[in-house]
Amino acid sequence: MKINLWLLFLVFSVFLKNIYSQELYTFDWSSPRVNINGHPHFKVNYYPGTTNTNYKGDFFPDVESNPKVKKYYFTANCEINPSTDYTTSGFLTPALNNQAAISTNYSSALVVPYGITVTITGLIQPILTLLVKGKVVLKPTAKTQYYVGKTIIYPTGVLESIPTSTFNHSINFYSPVYWDIPEWDPLQTPNLISLGGNVTIIGLNSDSMWTGRNSSYTSYGGTFLNAPFPYTTSQQPIFKMGGTRDIYGNINYVMNNYYTSFYPSISQNFLDDSATFAGSGYILMRPFTKNVYISGALNSSMLFTLNSTVNIQNSVFLDIGHTSPELLDDNVIDSSYSVSYYGKNLPDRYPVTLLHNKVAVNINNNMFMPRDDYSRKSFSTVPRAYIGAKRSFGNIIGNAFALQNSSSGIALLYGTEQFNIKLNSFISTYSDTSSASTFRSYPDIDYLNGGIVTTSPYSIYEKNAFEGNFKGGAMQIIPIQGRSSIAGLSSDILIGSYAGLSQDNTVDYKVNSVWNNVIYKENFFAGEAEFRVRYPLTAQPPLKINLSKGWFIGQRVSSSLPANQANMEISYTTPYIANTLSINDKFGYPMNASTHNGKYNAVSITDSTSIASYAFFFDSFTCDYLSIKDSKFSHFFTSSDFLKKFTKQLYFSNVNGTKLARNYAIQYFFPFFNLSPTSNSLSASQMLLEYIPNFDYAGSNNQAVYYSVNEALQSSETYSTSNLVVNSTKVSKVIDFPLANGPYTVFISAKQSLGGTSYSDCGPYFAHTYVIDSNSPNFYLGIDLSDTTEPTSRGLSIFGKQWTKCGWISGICSTTGSKTRVSPTPSTVTESTGTITSAVDEVAMLTSYVMNDVTLGIKSSVSITLTANKLYKFFIYSYNPTFTGTMVDPLPLITIKVNGKYQEPYSRPTPQYQKYQKFGPFYWNSNSTSVVLQIEWASDNLKYPIPISGIEIYSNIATAYGIPGISTSGAIETSSNSTSSTTGGTINPTSTTTGSNYNQTTTTSSIDEEQSSGASIIIISKTLVFFVLSIYFLNF
Repeated sequence: MKINLWLLFLVFSVFLKNIYSQELYTFDWSSPRVNINGHPHFKVNYYPGTTNTNYKGDFFPDVESNPKVKKYYFTANCEINPSTDYTTSGFLTPALNNQAAISTNYSSALVVPYGITVTITGLIQPILTLLVKGKVVLKPTAKTQYYVGKTIIYPTGVLESIPTSTFNHSINFYSPVYWDIPEWDPLQTPNLISLGGNVTIIGLNSDSMWTGRNSSYTSYGGTFLNAPFPYTTSQQPIFKMGGTRDIYGNINYVMNNYYTSFYPSISQNFLDDSATFAGSGYILMRPFTKNVYISGALNSSMLFTLNSTVNIQNSVFLDIGHTSPELLDDNVIDSSYSVSYYGKNLPDRYPVTLLHNKVAVNINNNMFMPRDDYSRKSFSTVPRAYIGAKRSFGNIIGNAFALQNSSSGIALLYGTEQFNIKLNSFISTYSDTSSASTFRSYPDIDYLNGGIVTTSPYSIYEKNAFEGNFKGGAMQIIPIQGRSSIAGLSSDILIGSYAGLSQDNTVDYKVNSVWNNVIYKENFFAGEAEFRVRYPLTAQPPLKINLSKGWFIGQRVSSSLPANQANMEISYTTPYIANTLSINDKFGYPMNASTHNGKYNAVSITDSTSIASYAFFFDSFTCDYLSIKDSKFSHFFTSSDFLKKFTKQLYFSNVNGTKLARNYAIQYFFPFFNLSPTSNSLSASQMLLEYIPNFDYAGSNNQAVYYSVNEALQSSETYSTSNLVVNSTKVSKVIDFPLANGPYTVFISAKQSLGGTSYSDCGPYFAHTYVIDSNSPNFYLGIDLSDTTEPTSRGLSIFGKQWTKCGWISGICSTTGSKTRVSPTPSTVTESTGTITSAVDEVAMLTSYVMNDVTLGIKSSVSITLTANKLYKFFIYSYNPTFTGTMVDPLPLITIKVNGKYQEPYSRPTPQYQKYQKFGPFYWNSNSTSVVLQIEWASDNLKYPIPISGIEIYSNIATAYGIPGISTSGAIETSSNSTSSTTGGTINPTSTTTGSNYNQTTTTSSIDEEQSSGASIIIISKTLVFFVLSIYFLNF
């Protein structure tokens, strides 16, 4: 009757939990047990339907049904304390004859039945095995120690530790050495296993476990990211990073795990330090005020699975976890379910292991730290990571991680985890400085010391802070390839906020593209804290890494890893880039390492503040495209090409900066004054540039200023304090635009005077791309790129113009790629902005297209031969025919090239699903030798078939192109605009101007018709499935 009652409540409990969780798998408690080495085990199949024949299931010991283990059941609610006599008559059933049996004999186990509450008080004697189906409570009003070797919590079981303010609770896991494991646990499972139970561990002190500090409170405030904890008494201990600078200015970090030199501040900062602030110690951790401590010995770990409810807050973890950074070495089970090999480094034995847990967990405001100095320990005794998760979800917020040797903080290990990872901090040092030239393969991926190691693009990574030395990178992004063969699943059910959706494992490129939606927001990186993406150059499609806001303080790449080469674009929005957050950062430090090394596809930087002496790019760094917009961006000058040395193509828009020098005492931001794109007078072919030269830096008197357009020098001037009032007199310069059509990059560069006519290339610079859009106003040619299925050519009525098809003008038009169309042709098509078109020719043009041939690897392109020595502007139409249903299928990112040049922005999303979009305007000018306009469409993303439907061309030619089937009726005049742009397709208004050489009034307006979003959009439909569970009650 007792077991039947427990089973009844167990089924009901599982039913309730499943209402709120996504069904990754099911587990039947009444299913037959599997005998491993002759001992019964629960078998859980986490991957139902897998084709991976190596996966036999996961197994957990069923101690209760094991006839070789004697079970003793608590008979009533009770309290156990150091003096409890377990042999008291009626206390346990059956009666226990030998008190020492529960502490020394693994063949004995205590069981808390359903409906029974056991309260633990004081420092009890060890319990080797405890099975929890009822409730175990650590007494809130007593100093209490939970000291158990093996705890197994069932779905109705509860373990609770919530002490009051004046009492400490300690949870200690006793763990045997490898040669003294329980006979009934041949797989050496974790010390605490929650099989759908409820674990609540909450310390009373909810003050922030960590906060951020810097000494430049006059400009940035005394703290960043996390709220400061109270600090009212001097010399209270704090965990922090310390260190001294080497001759290159890099910090040699050490971990101060009991720093006592702080005292409450009377200034604007929240605390002061008796030591000199040397650019370390931004992150302060304070675990010593908490009153719950979780620790272990030897091979201890905690595991939560099935439908476990996990709520761990305000606690401190010490010396727990035994999956180490060494090579994973798992147990081997043969066909007869016998252990044929005992592994020496078992996976999934993390301090906190979240294994396919189907209920949201909360792990908030905890500290994970070594009890001793891990740098003196071998890898085999160091936890690989403090939190390891597979196919689980929930919150990991506000925690602090002190990492030594090769430990990491958080590891998301399967790729579908959905966690809110926010406001966590990581300080780190590592002692293994051996070079790592290659990487281990999945699943052995999280062995290199780092803060966050993740394979999941479904989690949120915001406001986390990293300081110190991280061998593998502070953040390690590792997209998993070949997922269908690894897991043996063609698709994966998603969880958390993505519940109801699935992931297609059969095509890596769709899963890879989900990473483009992740925004890493307001994170802090200081020291050897690389943002590392392990994604080979050969992988498709390209990734885009979006870093929004945040701090990058003396950030440099790992000194133990090869230069990172990844098929990706890294995009910064509003970053703060500096050597330190010290008040004295303006004096700078020389650096022999940089934030970026290796090779990427592109780097995009928008709205940055980078004003200190800092080498953002290492000398050997390269990329195909570098874009800097609306930024203050200073950088060391090591070549006459300056920033061009790092890239094949450079784009500037409203950039003020300084070319810095180590040898010539220019190590800070010295910009030109009163210089911005909107302060300049712009006409159809010229610009009047006005600004104030900067005379604040060494060698600024008699500075030479050079004026270039599209990298061609137009003129130079020398400015002296003898004829200009220092930092007050405005100078002017007329800049000419050669063909007056399209984008022109103006680069103004001052050179430091070293006396006489000798100059250093260092000094202020300003760069901006102006878009002139006044000289190609006439509609010239519209081309439908679909097949010429009609026998007779005719004029196509499209968007108020007469278009033709590429095949009807094959003498000047050709395409590469494959051609297809939507079938059947829809009656209407909707633009991304919501406009609906129903005109027959327009719908036909949009829903028939050229696209890259994925199977044959043929790129899509359009070549059009146009009249020589003319000006052209054009727009591109694209349609996205895809319907995704409940399968996650993010919008691909594409690049557009015009005659071999990338168009700004470097990447952009395709149209939204089942909608069309007009991209542009784009510009091209022909000459006597170059008459072919070539458009390479999505050439960097060959895994996706990306449609291009039509081209609409404008020109300074007065008469439209004579297309077959209609007579020429003259050009169609459109509005004429002179514009200034901060991107290739976004025009910012400038003010109306008149003056010398400007006889007309020039008005600007926006003509940007490209409706693109900065982030890809997933259009999906969720299906909500309700399960009805019928429970039949047995008579008992």
